[in-house]
Amino acid sequence: MHGPPDPQTNRGACQGPPNSKSPSSKTDSATAPIDVQARKQKEVSRLLSRGVPIFPLGADKRPLTNRGFKDASSDPARVSAWWREFPDALVGVPTGEKFVVIDCDLQHVEANQWYARANLPLTRIHVTRSGGRHLLFRPHDGFGTISQGKIWPHIDTRGTGGYIVWWPAESLEVLHGGVLAEIPEWIIEKLKPPLEPEFVPSQPPTVKSASRKVEGIVGAIATAREGERNSLLHWGACRLSELVQQSFLTHGDAFALAVQAGRQAGLPIAEARRTVASAFRGQP
Repeated sequence: MHGPPDPQTNRGACQGPPNSKSPSSKTDSATAPIDVQARKQKEVSRLLSRGVPIFPLGADKRPLTNRGFKDASSDPARVSAWWREFPDALVGVPTGEKFVVIDCDLQHVEANQWYARANLPLTRIHVTRSGGRHLLFRPHDGFGTISQGKIWPHIDTRGTGGYIVWWPAESLEVLHGGVLAEIPEWIIEKLKPPLEPEFVPSQPPTVKSASRKVEGIVGAIATAREGERNSLLHWGACRLSELVQQSFLTHGDAFALAVQAGRQAGLPIAEARRTVASAFRGQP
């Protein structure tokens, strides 16, 4: 992507939409319209001469080939055949190998604010059809694949496995065409995947913690209000049964504790025993 500056790259500012006319570019009926197809052919030739693979895209920016960007080629014969078949196709260029891209959708306030404050190095910039910016940088292993809004809302990235429309082929403005800067490290940091949380194995309960648990269970059952006594007793009996399985209580002790707590809550002993027995049967 290096080489002499593009003929359209002598503008100094990056912010704001491109001006279609300079102050002195008054036209009249004798002025010929811009030959868009000639411009496209020129851009395609320049890309192919530098070994940059391309492929055709529809007006909706979707690939017109079966495998999309994987079909991209720098073979002039193959490219010519594509554009004979799709003469109005947009030019698509895969990202990742030759360059990576930060895609700024400047239709959104958040993206405009980020773009104005980002303090990025001078690099090649393409103005897009919607008035956004494609910022091209040298490839970087840490740039990753494709992201949407990871750096900032409406600021996307295109790395390995992505592609962009090559808007210069549609006669849109290029800024700083002869420069391809290194991607800033703070951008790479933003794109790093989140660290996996460290696995901390749960500690088995101690005798002391089991005792506190028993006290809490028994207290919750004993203070249950009318209307929730049976449900709390069933829940507490299930928890005590778990402590039996962990060998902190015997089956008899756990059963007796649950029944006694149920009685303290106001349940008849027969009803309390049935509820506890039901809970113990439901445990493995």
